[in-house]
Parts: sequence; C-alpha cells; structure tokens
Amino acid sequence: MLALQHTLRPIERPELSPIFVIGTGRSGTTLLRQMLNAHPRIHITHEAAFYSYAWHAPKDISADEWFDLYADTFSFAWMRLDPEQIRRAFPRNLSMHQLREVFLAIMKAKAMQEGKVRFGEKNPLDTQNLGQIFSDFPDARVISIMRDPRPTVYSFNRMPFGTTSTMLNAQLCRVQFAHIKPFLDRILEVRLEDLTRDPRQIMQSILHFVGEPWDDAVLDHVQRSQTDDVPPMPWFVGATKRNPNQRESGVREELTPAWTRIIEWVNREAMEHYGYERAPLAHEPSLFDYAWTLGRDIKGIAEATYRLLAMKRLIDRHFQGKERLDPQRGMEENVRLNPPAWQHYPSFSMPQVPRLEHVSQNMLGP
Repeated sequence: MLALQHTLRPIERPELSPIFVIGTGRSGTTLLRQMLNAHPRIHITHEAAFYSYAWHAPKDISADEWFDLYADTFSFAWMRLDPEQIRRAFPRNLSMHQLREVFLAIMKAKAMQEGKVRFGEKNPLDTQNLGQIFSDFPDARVISIMRDPRPTVYSFNRMPFGTTSTMLNAQLCRVQFAHIKPFLDRILEVRLEDLTRDPRQIMQSILHFVGEPWDDAVLDHVQRSQTDDVPPMPWFVGATKRNPNQRESGVREELTPAWTRIIEWVNREAMEHYGYERAPLAHEPSLFDYAWTLGRDIKGIAEATYRLLAMKRLIDRHFQGKERLDPQRGMEENVRLNPPAWQHYPSFSMPQVPRLEHVSQNMLGP
C-alpha cells in the first residue's frame, strides 16, 4: 500500500484548492469520482476536459471567444449548465492566460447546482496538464489513481475510446506516469487495488488530503452520488453501479505471455514505483513470439495513429474557428477510435448529447 495521508490538511480558501482526479483511463478514475461525489460537500465534474481543450486554442483569442467554442462541445453539454450563466460569472476581456477564471466560473456553477461547496474535475488526460493546473492553482489537490498496467491495457483494448494497438495502449500508461513524475511531491497517489481492498482507509486518506471531514456516504456512492452528468456509456455506468470491492483490478489471463512481458517492460518504471510484480508465466515467450506479436500490432498502430490525428484535426479546427464540430459528432468520433471494441457492446445505442437552450449567437454556424 502506498503512503497514506493520516492528518487533515486544512483548506483556508476552498475556491483556490480545486480537486482533480487523474490517472490512466481504466484505472478507477470514474469510481473514485463517484465516491468523492457522494460526500455532502464535494462535486467533481465528469471529464469536462477544460485544460485539455485549452491546448487546441490559438493563443491570440480571448477567453470569452474560447468559452463560446468550449460551450459548443459535448463535454460542456453533459454538465447541463446554462452558458449565459457562466458568461456572467467571469470578467470580460480576459486573455487566454487568465483562463482559470473561466474554469472557476464553470466549476463553481456546477458545484452550486449540486448543492456542494468544493469542486473540481475528473479527467484522466489531465496528467499532461499538471504544469498549467499548478500554475493556476498552486494549492490544487490532485489525486492520481493507478492500476496494474496489465489489466489496464487489456481493458483499453476493449474500449471504443482506446486504440486498436496494444502497444500504443501500453505506451499510454507509460507516458501518463512520466507526466506525473515531476509532481509526485504535490499529489496523492492511490492504487486501485488498495481502494478496492480497503475503501474506508483509502477514502479517509483522500479526504484528509483534500481537507474535508470524514462522511460514511463516500462508501455508499451507488445510492448517493449524482450520475445525470455522465454520458450513459456502458464503461461509465458500470462504475456508478458497483461498489469498490466489486471492481476487478487484477491481471487478466487473456493477455498472451508475449504481451504480458511487453507491457511489463514498457511500464517497468511505474510497476517498480507502485510495487507490481512480474506475472508468473507457465513458459517465457521466445524471440519468435515477440516478433510475431509486435508484427501483428503494426496495422493497429497505423489505424490508431490515423484516427487520433483525424480527431485532433477536428478539435483543432473547431477551436481555431475554422469548422464547427457538432457536439453529437464530437462525442461519437471520440468513441470510434477503436471500432473492433464495439463487438463487446452489441446492444448499445448511442445517447443524444443534451441540448442547451441558451447558446451564444457568436457560436460557429452549422
């Protein structure tokens, strides 16, 4: 078990200490978000992607212009907030360097909507945004949840928002750990395996870290947390309906011996840091096994790279004001990155993005 936070860290100004839940996708970020949201004082938004979208904006536009474009995304739509309410809550004529004021306006509004006083965001991709987050909020409380890379990669392989390449999915785990390494002295690290084994002790540590008192409600998120701002995708719904000890977190036997060893090698630094042991195998892969395994993955790498670059281009053009990305299409494209994964969800029907009634006239045309 990783080091715990045994004493309460007092928060003098909660509005300057937003809570961020980060970690590799499929590592338990949604579960942890739901548990925190069961607390009577905390609301963490679901993947508002605020700082991630900011990467795509030209530096010469104003924060007002950027928000107009951001409010026209599926990520904002699922928060079910009135854009006009948000515009009234932050000062006019802000530059992109002052975007934190827009973040505060959004997060405070959502927390108030839920009757909460503490706020923040859950977004796995915020691992790459920690530098900006700590620049905007030096006292931000960041919780990074980690899961054994082997079941994480196996799960990514089955996710429509993952990639068609097992190697790229393994590399994603490695890269996200590399992103948090410079900030390990400022964040609280949690292992999913420890959260599922002893949720009370781990949640006590987390609440101490974010400066909030203990409440048994965090152990009953299935009944207490809010879910209307979560897209009803099967992988999200599962995390809202299962208790921590019902969450599978161990190594999956479906991985071939070659992939098991490759994932371990790619993520060797993170595995050592978090105390994950090499898997016992009936026999070690041969050089031929490795060559065969990696050779078969080349097509998946090419397909995934093409889809990821195409998705990036759509987002870039939207935030550059060149071509509007309809929120419904944006959500659908996001879960078309790994088409073969849809075989695991044969009865799934794509949900409709909530429609916002009050949309600025400055939005891009259809």
